Amino acid sequence: MTRFSKILLVLVLVSSIAFMGFAAASAVGGPNWLQEKDKLTNYLFEYQPGENPTWTVKTRRGGEQISSSPVLAKVIVAAQKHQIQQQNEQLSEITKPIAPMEKAIQNWEQINQVDRQAMDTKAAELQQQIAALDTQITQLANEGIKISQQTLEINQEAAERRADVFRLQDQIDEIRNEKYLTQEQQKTLRDYIARIEGKVHRLQRQKTLLENAVKGSDNKELTQK
Repeated sequence: MTRFSKILLVLVLVSSIAFMGFAAASAVGGPNWLQEKDKLTNYLFEYQPGENPTWTVKTRRGGEQISSSPVLAKVIVAAQKHQIQQQNEQLSEITKPIAPMEKAIQNWEQINQVDRQAMDTKAAELQQQIAALDTQITQLANEGIKISQQTLEINQEAAERRADVFRLQDQIDEIRNEKYLTQEQQKTLRDYIARIEGKVHRLQRQKTLLENAVKGSDNKELTQK
């Protein structure tokens, strides 16, 4: 049960106890009904004088008449009963969706528990992966230091053999050019081969057509003989 519904229950209980107090006070000596009337701010009390003076009570919002009587106490008690009834109805309307909401909360809690377990498992896996990555990073850092030292040595040697580097660069450029020319020649040869294969296919079809024509003419001559 939510905190708000508990508060409403307390209010209803207090109102019921107050009503019982009013009834007891009436039996003993009677409360100050004019003061009690002023406490009911949600209700409008009207007094009609005359031969038969009458007190009437209505709801301040909507103007619904609750009771009328010559006795003010009876009208006030009717208003108090109406107020308790309204509070009970309001409490019933408020508490009605509590059960399905609690059930939905239980379902979501179960789902969240499953999700938390899956997330904990995934987090443990990620922790293991992070630890493995940290180890790899340390290894790579050490390798990087070694490579940096080797690079220093290579740079020193390269400074001494700069002429060889330029010569090798020229050779690489020549190899690249030759590779490019070879690739172009390969493209040309592929195109040439494709054309030759096309011609071969056409010749094979022509050959097949001629053979079929020769066979047809031979069969025709045999038939005529």
